[in-house]
Formats: sequence, C-alpha cells, structure tokens
Amino acid sequence: MSQPIRKNVATKKKTKNTKSIKRVHPKYGTSKLEDRFAKEFLDRMGVEYVRQYEAKEIGRFYDFYIPSARCILEIDGDFYHGYGLLHEQKNPMQKHNEWVDRQKDMWAASHGIALLRIWEHDINDHPEKVRKMLKEYIGEQTEKKIKMDNKNKRH
Repeated sequence: MSQPIRKNVATKKKTKNTKSIKRVHPKYGTSKLEDRFAKEFLDRMGVEYVRQYEAKEIGRFYDFYIPSARCILEIDGDFYHGYGLLHEQKNPMQKHNEWVDRQKDMWAASHGIALLRIWEHDINDHPEKVRKMLKEYIGEQTEKKIKMDNKNKRH
C-alpha cells in the first residue's frame, strides 16, 4: 500500500489539542500515515511533539521529535521501507530508503537521541501494541532525560 503525499502550504502550525508544532517537509510534504499517527496516537496521548525535525548536518528530516523525552519517532511505511524483504529483493527506492534510515540512525545515536521506528502494519493492525510501546518508550526516555538533567545540574 503506497503512502499518498500531501503538500501543505503552511510550514509551521500549532495543533489545536496540544502544544505541538506541525512542520511540513519542504520537498515531500507529509504522508497520510504520519498525519493519522499524530492524530490517533500522539494527540490522543497528549504528547508534545515537533513534526519534521531537521538534522541539518545530514540534510534529513525525522517524522516526530518528542522534546520531553529527547527521542525521535520514525513512521516507516511497509512498501517504501521494504518491510519483510531482504536487501537483494528491494527495489532501488527501497534500497535508497534503507541507506537513508541508516544515516538517520547513526546521526541520532551520535547525538544521544533515542530513535524508535514504528511500522505501518503495526499502526494499522496492532494499535494497542503501538500505544503501549509509546507509553513505555516515552516514559522511559523521559526518566532518562530527567536523570541526565539532574546529573548535569550544578550542586
């Protein structure tokens, strides 16, 4: 199933229900899957987030950044990221996306930012699993951030 791309005119927009900032990718817009994920999961959970978080050093954008937990969420479409396929079975676009994903993983790790990838089929077929995973992951990352902030405070 392909992910339709929707380009919006606005580049920044605060959402109604949260203090989150919605940014639109300057070249690709946003996908319906990402929009649905934000609405059905992050907004319902009351999570503050930034859409299309930019890593300027590598010229890439991440789907969601959760400042309170200092973590990134990437929503991976099954087709575009070649879910279940071996590298040799992927088409050139999927291989390129695999390479981009590795670059993003390395950048996040080198900056001490946790990264969680969520697959399209899990969002569609196992929403409770995704909700539980988000609650655990964001809570765990928030606790780590608080410990690090306290550790770095001057005593």
